[in-house]
Amino acid sequence: MKADHLLLRIAIATLLLCSISLGGLDQSGNSDAENLTISEFSALAPASSLENAFVDTSEPPAASEDAGTEIAAYTEQVPPITDLKKLMPSAILKSPPRYMYYNGEYLGWNDFTTSFPTNNPGLWIERAVSWTQYATLPWGGWTRELIYVPQASPVTMYEIYPSGYVLGYSLGLVQSGYYYIWYYADTPGRHRSLFATNSGYSNAVIIDVYGAGNHIKPNPPTPKEQCEKKPYCHWVNNKCLCTMPPLTEKQKCEQSANCAWVNGRCNCFMPEPKPTEKEKCEQNPLCDWVNGQCLCRGLDDPEKKKCEQSANCAWVDNRCDCFMPKPEPEPEPMPGPVPNPYPEPEPFNPAPNPVAECQQSGCQWTNGGCDCNSNNGGGQGDLTI
Repeated sequence: MKADHLLLRIAIATLLLCSISLGGLDQSGNSDAENLTISEFSALAPASSLENAFVDTSEPPAASEDAGTEIAAYTEQVPPITDLKKLMPSAILKSPPRYMYYNGEYLGWNDFTTSFPTNNPGLWIERAVSWTQYATLPWGGWTRELIYVPQASPVTMYEIYPSGYVLGYSLGLVQSGYYYIWYYADTPGRHRSLFATNSGYSNAVIIDVYGAGNHIKPNPPTPKEQCEKKPYCHWVNNKCLCTMPPLTEKQKCEQSANCAWVNGRCNCFMPEPKPTEKEKCEQNPLCDWVNGQCLCRGLDDPEKKKCEQSANCAWVDNRCDCFMPKPEPEPEPMPGPVPNPYPEPEPFNPAPNPVAECQQSGCQWTNGGCDCNSNNGGGQGDLTI
């Protein structure tokens, strides 16, 4: 079953290359792109190489002749010429879209990043809320195609035109990543875009360009024309030389420190007057204005010095402020009677002296005792103590 499906896809690719007149990619209406015949393109891109290019894009069987419901996000304004004929870096990783078309269905960004093989080149066209692989575009409209390059490689864009030729456009060596390129709807009918890298061919994007009557192909403005549109620029020696544009009234207003731009008008106020040299001088108590000049005394003001010598004073605002010291707290009384620091001396009480007492009584102290005999003239008997 797989082999039959593969053969069918190869047959479809071959039929597309041979029967619908292979055409060229013309994102910018550039005449430097290379026109290829069917045989030349077939030699560059054999059907076996394109077997994965023509996947299901949900396009109708025939080319749409009106916008339908699958119209691309487009503009009729010609993009800047500096953005044409080259790939521009895409911010899709920082600002992902709501949906990406892959493998026959629309996936949210997170589901897409886990499903899409990052080693394959990829191509999409921009719609309002998604990047898809089929869209309608009015004749003469501009839209963007998203390109994913898996690795650094030369990139060549191709477009299969409905009228019988292939247009190839080399974009040079491109680093890996997501890019976008401008696509211009220059011919009504069904177009198929794809690109080639060293990793192989991308899938094809199908674009149905609708419209009728003679359409005048717009020519992008030249760098000289773009330069001369600006009143402050001039084209000199194939270069655009610009002077600084004149300031707007708002810019002039905001340059003044005393003005502000409010409700579309410039409101200014009078600045506060700056003090004169004389006023500055007289504000200093150590200075006097004499004969047109400021004469100041020494910095050692005697009043200030005298003030600061006192522990209870401070020099504040050119004057001496003094305060009463706080009284020291009295010590708390001791509990109980207060002892006399100077007590009276106790009376002297000498120790007994038996020798002196013996002699006082008219006796004699002999052999450790008091001997009172008859010789003492008292006629008394012996007294022994």
